[in-house]
Amino acid sequence: MNWRELYGPGVPGEIAPEAGDVVALFRRRAAERPDAPQLHYFGTTLDRAATDRLSDALAAGLERRGVGAGDRVAIALQNTPVCVLAVLAVWKLRATVVPVNPMYKRRELGHLLADSGARVLIAHPEAAATVEALPDAAVLYSGAAALAADPVGPWPDGDRPDDVLAILDEGGTPRTSAAPGPDEPALLSYTSGTTGPAKGAVNTHRNLACQVAACRAWFRLDESDSILTTAPLFHITGLVMHLALGLGAGLPLVLTHRFEPVTAAALVERYKPTFTIGSITAFIALLDEPATREHDLGSLTKAFSGGAPVPSATVGRFEDAFGVYVHNAYGLTETTAAAVAVPLGARAPVDAASGALAIGVPWPSVRVEIRGEDGEPLPPGEVGELAIAGPQVAAGYWRNPEQTRASFPGGTLLTGDVGFMDAAGWVYLVDRKKDMIVAAGYKIWPREVEDVLYEHPAVREAAVVGVPDPYRGETVRAHVSLRPGAAVTGDELREHCRARLAVYKAPAQVLIEDELPKSVSGKILRRELRDPAPASERR
Repeated sequence: MNWRELYGPGVPGEIAPEAGDVVALFRRRAAERPDAPQLHYFGTTLDRAATDRLSDALAAGLERRGVGAGDRVAIALQNTPVCVLAVLAVWKLRATVVPVNPMYKRRELGHLLADSGARVLIAHPEAAATVEALPDAAVLYSGAAALAADPVGPWPDGDRPDDVLAILDEGGTPRTSAAPGPDEPALLSYTSGTTGPAKGAVNTHRNLACQVAACRAWFRLDESDSILTTAPLFHITGLVMHLALGLGAGLPLVLTHRFEPVTAAALVERYKPTFTIGSITAFIALLDEPATREHDLGSLTKAFSGGAPVPSATVGRFEDAFGVYVHNAYGLTETTAAAVAVPLGARAPVDAASGALAIGVPWPSVRVEIRGEDGEPLPPGEVGELAIAGPQVAAGYWRNPEQTRASFPGGTLLTGDVGFMDAAGWVYLVDRKKDMIVAAGYKIWPREVEDVLYEHPAVREAAVVGVPDPYRGETVRAHVSLRPGAAVTGDELREHCRARLAVYKAPAQVLIEDELPKSVSGKILRRELRDPAPASERR
């Protein structure tokens, strides 16, 4: 079969986005149906007109605080209405959103703020202890009482800091009226990618507009559809395939704060969303929680999973339990979310040799090649590196021309992922080219965890690897050797890491070795540590 036939009727291999950026698309939808619902948040619903008015007020407040075109604004929020309003407000000012994981500790947050040069950070009130010592960006809090249903806790120390709720009360509209150029940055999305510390991928307004058009075609979305925000809105998947898609296509967003399976199931039954995409761990959580069976998930006829390997057995179990087939998808921050996916209504084949489930076929307007070590395309069935080109591919890395040239030669992204394509056009992943760990959809760079371990006075050497995990896809395991005469337990080192890193980055297990394996040049060999039962001593 020719792979383009897999798109099905009405889904072209190439797409032409509507004119304008996401803000222009949203305003068009708001003018057409101002009273149509845009945001559902537990007991609160905002229509398009209210979403437009409140984001205008927030944009005006940010403008009064000095934010303008080209500035960066960091947003460290969960899936709440304030998060959506903040992103929309920043875009209305022709400024750039810097999405930040709210779980980040001071060292992680400090790097992103310093590298991006963000003027403002918008965060939840409980983050006050983390951000109070980061003076280079003004801090706004999301508002404990904002939009009534926000479950965020009380203000730190009982004081009300400068906050989003107060800005919304001020009202107003921004003076900025010019639309951004298609190649202006909309997002500065930090990713560890395949090499080095976190880098900011520059996702442009053109990238986002193309993805909105591709999603509408691929998922066959119209105004009868709505979106369950399974993925976090600070992640590229949630930002693009929930938030930008919902605003640009005029689809209501069912916001979940943080994903919790029973709550999510109840929200599905209440609001009947039809589309979602999230890590396979979210679908596993829905399966593993018996109370979710009390809710009807049948409205989710367009369910997709990406960010971590999807076991075919899990897809089958989920369909048996809820009558919903989970389609596979694949993308990166550098491809502005999805680049390869299983067409709606199709079923991914399983590779007979490896048992791997296909990740899909190339997304509309995306070109995928499997390249050999010489950089030349390989024939079907041959294993090599995935190279992706198309209008969704990011412009490069923020202020990092060297890495941009290395990773985006000629505008084509070298993903660092290894796989193959069969004769029908289905793409399969085999392995990652580098040592990146992907746990529950989050990318973790081992060196960052190792640096934290080396901060402990008892640690002599440290190496971090990813090991298989039935729930998260992979989990983090650390191997350390100790300084002479030092004594520390694995649990103590785990707590050391948890105090300095986001929880998902901290090792699930720390193994204390007499010596770590090394090459003749003295380089620690991570590949020898992935054996589940190393021979050296464990404590």
